[in-house]
Amino acid sequence: MLKAKVDGIYSLNKDGEERKISGPIEVKAIVSSHDKRDDFGRLLEWKNYFGLPIREVLPMGEVDDNFAKKFKKRLLRSGFQLSPGKYSWESLLAYLIETPCNKHAYSARQSGWVDDQFVTPDWSIGQYETPAVYVGDFAGDSLVESGSLLDWQQNIGKYCRGNPIMILAVCTALAAPIIGWTDLESFGIQIVGSSKSGKSTVMKVAASIYSDQTYWETWSSTSNGIESIARARNNMLLCLDEFKQCPAQDIGQLIYHLCNGVSKLRSQQDGALDKRYRWRTIFLSTGELTLEELLLGINQSVSAGQSVRLIEVPVFSKYDAFENTHGFTSAKEFAEYLSSCVGKYHGTFIKSWVEALSKFDCPNNEVIKEYKDIREQWPWPKNIESQANNVLDKFAMLAAAGEIAINLGLLPWHLGEAKDALEQVATIWLDDRNSTENSESKKIIKKLIKLINKWRHSLSPRGESHNGSIGFFESEPDLAWYIPQQLFKSEVIESVAHEYSQTVHYMLQKGWAISNEGTRRTFKIGGERFIKFFPEKICRECGESVDLSHFHENDNSLNSNANPTFPVSQRENY
Repeated sequence: MLKAKVDGIYSLNKDGEERKISGPIEVKAIVSSHDKRDDFGRLLEWKNYFGLPIREVLPMGEVDDNFAKKFKKRLLRSGFQLSPGKYSWESLLAYLIETPCNKHAYSARQSGWVDDQFVTPDWSIGQYETPAVYVGDFAGDSLVESGSLLDWQQNIGKYCRGNPIMILAVCTALAAPIIGWTDLESFGIQIVGSSKSGKSTVMKVAASIYSDQTYWETWSSTSNGIESIARARNNMLLCLDEFKQCPAQDIGQLIYHLCNGVSKLRSQQDGALDKRYRWRTIFLSTGELTLEELLLGINQSVSAGQSVRLIEVPVFSKYDAFENTHGFTSAKEFAEYLSSCVGKYHGTFIKSWVEALSKFDCPNNEVIKEYKDIREQWPWPKNIESQANNVLDKFAMLAAAGEIAINLGLLPWHLGEAKDALEQVATIWLDDRNSTENSESKKIIKKLIKLINKWRHSLSPRGESHNGSIGFFESEPDLAWYIPQQLFKSEVIESVAHEYSQTVHYMLQKGWAISNEGTRRTFKIGGERFIKFFPEKICRECGESVDLSHFHENDNSLNSNANPTFPVSQRENY
């Protein structure tokens, strides 16, 4: 028989003599999944050698595994006092399992929202009837607090003002808990700049929303433990440093895995499928290399999907990552000041932020309305290509997080500052991308301009045949080229067959080509099929300069003759 006392748990022998077998430990709640069908355990709280309280769940699934040997090791590592007696642990384990408890808590195998409460491996906060506790495999350091929210606002937050890159980073940190309330997928922001450009300082500022610098992960470590890290950072910012350290052959799959937000299918020892986990997160990355530069080393290119999941923003301010150094004599001194402050003041903002969010009546509606209102106010139309539109929506969502935090009095900025800063960042991103076109569209345009340059001296007037001609042209009313379908197809396809269909579809969609055969998308003359398109229109609308003036050398003479005559051989063609 065991008996609990203030200083620990005692066993009683037949003679009523007491022997201490452990330090103080008690059952706080019965834990189960939300549907009360799985994940049963007991929430225990104990004190270690220094009297520090520690809470953790004893999973019932571990009890049958050699008397919960793994949990026993975790207890001992934490500084829990346990008698080395032969039956001490077995007796204590039975006592913990059998002790009655009428309190209930939900199990959470990953961080983030459970109803209206926010759960992390270290704490839970929010509005709830039944509390939730983290029971997942924790990967990462604990969340650490230092100083107060006011300390953070006065010594760090106010210095973000006038610095778009810093505002971007802070808004990214704040947006992670609200992304699940939007229709946007997980994504990452990559701040790209040379060494000593202030990138790491910006990352420190963003991480200070949650914890100290131990909150960071590196790309190289993430490639090995991506799923456990992502689960522990569900609905939270994931900070990833040292982009160039990630193996180039892994980076593409890693980006997709992080952003798709679902664990891989795995089999258990008995052959049954293991449970799959899902997460929603935003990650903030820094690096000296772009994704394109990293992949160049293995002769690969950036895919369209990667470019909208990892959004790369170059440092563009007066002092690289900083625009306004707030009176400091140099950017170096400003960065050193911020680094010093984040070491003193960190980890308090996130609690205030998620607590405020938990009180929203309809968080989905409020967040979506805020970010869509911001997107509408920005100067870019909603009918631009889908990939650019997707990224602009993400920037608007980051801005919305900042504006909501300003309105709640948590960020020491003026209303509109987050929106304006993210609009500036979006402008830089679009300029750096050099187009609002989709990546696939940009490739098509590049290919067409190349072919226009290649073919511009290889065409004959319609009705004539010259040596070396591969097709013919008409200059009235608009310059039109007729390229045999098979030739066009062979030139357009570089690697996969659908490139031809994709290119012709895009040209017809833009009004750069016309067809007289409907779904065949070709232009038939007699028994031959051509691709009929307008090279000048393509160049004009894409901002490209290609000399096609020789196609109009006879324009003046034709215009001066109201009734030109043509050779008999050509009359039927006009």
